[in-house]
Amino acid sequence: MHFEKKATNVLQPIRGKQFCTFPPMIVLNANQIRAWDEYTIQKGISSIDLMERAAMAAVIKLDLLLGEEDQEVLILCGSGNNGADGLAIARILLEMDYIVDVYVNLDGKHSDEWKVNYERLVNAGQEELEIHTRWKPEEIQLSSSGTIIDAMFGTGLSKPLSGVWLEIANWVNDQTNLTVAIDMPSGLYVDKAPDGVVAYADLVLAFQCQRLAFMMPESEPHYGEVLICNIGLLDSFLLEHEIKCFELTYYYLLPFLIDRNRFSHKGDFGHGYLIAGSAGMAGAAVLSSAAAMRSGLGLLTTHIPEMLYAILQAAVPEAMVDLDPNQKFTTTYSIPRKATAIGAGPGLGMASETISALEALILSHHHLPMVLDADALNILATRPDLLDALPPGTIITPHPGEFDRLFGDQDDHYSRFERARQEAVQRKINIVLKGGVTIICQSNGVSFFNTRGNPGMATGGSGDVLTGIIMGLLGQGYAPDYAALLGVYIHATAGDLAAEDQGFEALIASDIVEYIGEAFEELRDHEPMDEEDEQDG
Repeated sequence: MHFEKKATNVLQPIRGKQFCTFPPMIVLNANQIRAWDEYTIQKGISSIDLMERAAMAAVIKLDLLLGEEDQEVLILCGSGNNGADGLAIARILLEMDYIVDVYVNLDGKHSDEWKVNYERLVNAGQEELEIHTRWKPEEIQLSSSGTIIDAMFGTGLSKPLSGVWLEIANWVNDQTNLTVAIDMPSGLYVDKAPDGVVAYADLVLAFQCQRLAFMMPESEPHYGEVLICNIGLLDSFLLEHEIKCFELTYYYLLPFLIDRNRFSHKGDFGHGYLIAGSAGMAGAAVLSSAAAMRSGLGLLTTHIPEMLYAILQAAVPEAMVDLDPNQKFTTTYSIPRKATAIGAGPGLGMASETISALEALILSHHHLPMVLDADALNILATRPDLLDALPPGTIITPHPGEFDRLFGDQDDHYSRFERARQEAVQRKINIVLKGGVTIICQSNGVSFFNTRGNPGMATGGSGDVLTGIIMGLLGQGYAPDYAALLGVYIHATAGDLAAEDQGFEALIASDIVEYIGEAFEELRDHEPMDEEDEQDG
């Protein structure tokens, strides 16, 4: 685990400590989180008891994190239930001999749970407790190794921070102390982009499940790591309510992996047909072709312009070649009779003849599963009629710029995700929205968030590798929705394995290809976890 903040003297004591971060696999918005709390309370667990569970779960994580020299904590408590969590955490930490300063604002309204926990804290009476009811940071005695706990707003925030809370958030951001947020960094919304100051958190202790905000690039500058704390919300809520957002893990992939037996032969694993490359873009065809073969595809034919023949045959001798009569770009194609999947787009270019060839491909081959990327998407952006004609199940893999060209400019990644989800359902296609967290939006309205991968994968050709992997999986007979999930997972895992050896700066797309096999092995090595393990890590 790593934390990203300002002061190495603060961070050094926690480096090297091990935490299990296996997250619950659901991703919820603010309304769903609130509904899950209310559901659990209605089933007989009082709100104050649920809060006590949350506080205890957070303290367990904190106590594992903080060393003996880090026993001082400053807890900033809002006036609602997040503040009530903070008050309960303060009381428990006091019982464990921590030195605790608490800030509370006694003005205005407070939740009933807040009032109960405030009274409990005041009555605790320990000498190690100091409660501040006016924000005077000069009166706070916190050493450089002390910890700040942000329990101001959590998931309940609906407007930018203002007044004393804005002042406190700015103060937090000026400190070098380790800062831990309870449930959410204050100033950060669960399901929309931040529009004001956010109190930075090195670590977020989120309750029960992942939040949509932690999947979005707009949130990244405001926190370092997230740990999920199980607080015992009732699982039956998930069975009785339609949950459609999930974090992509091996749990969803292992049951459907194709097994190979001793008497398998290449014909059992499909024949892919890849249309890629143009003058100056031979590498895209090479990377996609190599990735397709590394993904387990039995046979591959790559269609390329004539001038790329020697390059592709030398770089990927396993691929068969279908040469276009044109020297520099694609003008036609000839799909093998036994082809089982099509991929098109990497390095393809946008010559008028190429556009005509893609039009014929889309309109004539609805019987074969298809993945489209790169210039194929740029062509679709200029030809909305072809976008409308995509066969059901087609996979498209746009990055944010390509997505906006296809479906219109979006204000932020939240709106981009929502539009992707709508378009996938309406068009009955699968949209792989690439990014730091790649989102796979399926035609049934379900979305998966892939949190694997690393910044080193932001390099030319990485997307071409993903296209090759997905096409190779389609060719083997994996259903499109599953091929998209498995392809993204394997691609990201291979990138992580490559980064372990190469580092972020030196990682290149061909490194990802080289680690595809190890990525499959890592996936297969996972053992199913029992229910308790999945919840508690």
